[in-house]
Amino acid sequence: MFPADVIGIDEPGYPANLRSIPFPPKVLWVRGALPPVGAVAIVGTRHPTRFGRSVAHAAACSAVAAGLAVISGLAAGIDTVAHESALAAGGRTWAVLGSGVDVPTPVSNAVLAEEIVASGGGLLAEVPPGTPVGRRHLVARDRIQSGLSLAVVICQCEISSGAMHTARFAAIQGRLLVVVRPRGPGRAVTACTGNVALADPNGCDPALLSATGKTAELIRARRPMADVVIDSRDELAELLERLQPG
Repeated sequence: MFPADVIGIDEPGYPANLRSIPFPPKVLWVRGALPPVGAVAIVGTRHPTRFGRSVAHAAACSAVAAGLAVISGLAAGIDTVAHESALAAGGRTWAVLGSGVDVPTPVSNAVLAEEIVASGGGLLAEVPPGTPVGRRHLVARDRIQSGLSLAVVICQCEISSGAMHTARFAAIQGRLLVVVRPRGPGRAVTACTGNVALADPNGCDPALLSATGKTAELIRARRPMADVVIDSRDELAELLERLQPG
């Protein structure tokens, strides 16, 4: 088993921005360091097109250039591009897992997980070491990704993507929700149905975000659901440059 630290919600080192969200994790298991307050979550589909990959790469590089840490979930696709791009740009990145920090998934990203820790970043989970990945844990970790961040950038996602959960949590937590508007014909737009829904000026159906009750009312009132809709990588870089804690 890899060495891991555990930090409780009442301990001084527990991330203050995470402590402030609804239903924060009572403990965090950590391999490596804890993330700084200045962080941005970069998330999206496990099956990105070239468009999605280019957006994730640009978002991560822009975040590093702005002095921000990159938060993602170590999943295949957009998450992987975000982590790898942050490291390649000389920045630090953190992966929030839906499993124990000693069993990062997918297995194909085990080496990447070690690179994240070695570069000064870390792996985080609210479940203890040895816990296998599970759907419930994956959805729960989405609130941690947004909770640790000043903003959430949706690079590319389908309506069925787990990134839609992260978008919902961003709204609940009052985090800046940034959505990149898809461009191009055919699959480039078809694979971005989540982006389209989140950027729709007429609003987003709460059911697409698995939202009920007061959360559904909150989402119905947002037109569009996204706080910021980005049309170009230059706009994204400018936005992240202005993003500062406090």
